[in-house]
Formats: sequence, C-alpha cells, structure tokens
Amino acid sequence: MTRYILVFGAFLAGCSAAPAPSLPDGKNRVVDIVNTAETPLQFTAVSAERRGLVRQPGFMREVAAQYYLTLNFDDGSGACLFDFRAKFSGGQVAEAKRFDTCAETSWVVRP
Repeated sequence: MTRYILVFGAFLAGCSAAPAPSLPDGKNRVVDIVNTAETPLQFTAVSAERRGLVRQPGFMREVAAQYYLTLNFDDGSGACLFDFRAKFSGGQVAEAKRFDTCAETSWVVRP
C-alpha cells in the first residue's frame, strides 16, 4: 500500500511541475472613484508595478462633484497595484500610493 502512495505522490509531483496554461487570473479590478468634494476632480492612475515602462494615460478622467466614476483597471498586464492621484480645481491633491485594485472596490476621495 505504501508503494502505491509513493508512486501516486511522484505522479502528482510530476504533474505539478508541468507549466500551467495561461489563464485569466479571475481578479476583479473594477473600482469606484468617489468624489466627496463640492468641486470636480481630475483623476489619474499609473501602474505602480510597471514604473520603468511607458506610462499610459488611459486612466485619466474627470469625476463630477459629489459623484463617483466606475473604472476597470485591467490593463492586460496583470497589475493590481496603481498609484492614484486626484487634483481638485482649488489645487488640493489627494493620493493613494500602491492602491490594490484586486482587493479594494472603492477609493473615497476627500480634499
């Protein structure tokens, strides 16, 4: 019986060493950007995981006063961490460094 367990264990170990096919990771990267201010804000996000690469301006949006915007941060790279920045019309800035879009569902922005 022990021999069969060892053989089966070796078989499973060999199977796990084979490369897995590339599959979507199934992580949700949809985040609500909530503006609590009385003025609109300019929202930008940059991947915190790919700093040395070209920064894509794809996540630049305006969020109306007392409103929210739902964005999908799936940029195809598998990145979850983004640096968020909100600039208000009065010049105030709010930031969230390394915001985890795979774990969090909203960023509430206060001036």
